[in-house]
Amino acid sequence: MEEFFLLGCQVDEVKLIDLVLRRYHTLDVMKALSLEQFVKLVLMALEDESKEKYRAEWLSLLPCMVFTNHYMTFEQYYDTVIGKNIDLRPVDEIIAEIDRKHAEAKESKDGS
Repeated sequence: MEEFFLLGCQVDEVKLIDLVLRRYHTLDVMKALSLEQFVKLVLMALEDESKEKYRAEWLSLLPCMVFTNHYMTFEQYYDTVIGKNIDLRPVDEIIAEIDRKHAEAKESKDGS
């Protein structure tokens, strides 16, 4: 139920109606649903719309990614832009890992 209130705070009522009509073409179907089902459908529609936007962005960046050898799949790109793959470890732990990797790289460079 809290998803409904979160959604209500984030989406303008007119945009919500537009989204529902564009996706489902009629409000009659929506009226027959429970509030929980309605919220799930709206959340799914919002996620799909977000994915479409980011897919277009990814496609525009794709030539640059291929040219510079920094290619990532759409799923990797999407997870990055929505913040799904943010490292939630403590800062000290992340810095220690970076220092360790720098030391390993320096050793391998000095050793070769």
